[in-house]
Amino acid sequence: MYCEISVEEALKRTDVAYIDLRSPDEFAQTSIPGALNIPLFDDDQRRELGVIYHTFGEEKARRTALQLVSPKLPALVDEIERAAGENIPLLYCWRGGLRSLSVYQIMHLAGAPVLRLKGGYRAYRRYVNRRLNDYRLNSKMLVLHGLTGVGKTAIIGELLRRGLPVLDLEGAVRHRGSVFGAVGLKPQRSQKDFDALLLGQLERFNGEPLIAVEGEGGRIGNVHLPPFLTQAMAEGHRLLITAPLAERVRRIVEEYLPAEPSAIDLEQIRQAVHSLRRRLGAERTEKLYFLLDQGKFAAAAEILCLEYYDRMYGEARAEKEHYFAVIDSTDVGEAMDQVSSLLQYYALPAEPLGSPT
Repeated sequence: MYCEISVEEALKRTDVAYIDLRSPDEFAQTSIPGALNIPLFDDDQRRELGVIYHTFGEEKARRTALQLVSPKLPALVDEIERAAGENIPLLYCWRGGLRSLSVYQIMHLAGAPVLRLKGGYRAYRRYVNRRLNDYRLNSKMLVLHGLTGVGKTAIIGELLRRGLPVLDLEGAVRHRGSVFGAVGLKPQRSQKDFDALLLGQLERFNGEPLIAVEGEGGRIGNVHLPPFLTQAMAEGHRLLITAPLAERVRRIVEEYLPAEPSAIDLEQIRQAVHSLRRRLGAERTEKLYFLLDQGKFAAAAEILCLEYYDRMYGEARAEKEHYFAVIDSTDVGEAMDQVSSLLQYYALPAEPLGSPT
């Protein structure tokens, strides 16, 4: 029996493994979170088929596709079954077309359990857009503020590991939200992938009394946050995290640079410093270059804190903001415990925020 399920039905199930049959290039650009890429055609074959389609027509392209895929179908079916493990393979391509249909039919004929996603990735993307455009957030936000290096990202990560209600926005983007935000990280995720991950995080925790999040503007790297989320953060409960300058500098060096930074890491930092030349001035910029070349990363980080990050943060917070609590993160483990206690405390009574007794 032919079994095609909608995006909504698929997301309710816990027994499926998403199998993306598109080419590696397509998959790298955007995909369903957690999907495994087992391409029916590689990138070169996909381009070849596109040329044939536009030059000779659909029939010729289909016959060529059949010639390309026929020899590898048995191995492809085996690979899909191994990848899915105990789950049911849920196949999809770009728009629920021939790629997923052909593999579905082969697996069905072989007697293998298999499902197909109606409308393919395009239907999933439309679902995500629709949900985020109309999203109703039923939680208040606990917004962590503080200067660069105070440990906000580490606190968010630890809260998430403890299973507490947290949105890890920078982790979803793979960017730290500043001009140096991409240093040492994997390539930044696309807007489409970020939207999908964000929706997953929201659906997990929506309805909790408080959801912790690091304070952000309307954009992280090249990714834009949805208006309802930036509004929720603006209206949220502000928690200020502090730490001495020396501790902040130590953490910045530790977070942004490995023990033995590569030439690529250092070049990324130099490019970021160069982009700040107008703001820092020629003299400070040249001094930073010198310190980086000498391996004096802590000294460079201190200058960046005092002359860039702290000033930028002060300008963004020109009007005095109310913080319902201030937590010192010199001992970051203790700070994590305090924020964790706040989240757990206010998950119980429905009363205004203040210092828990």
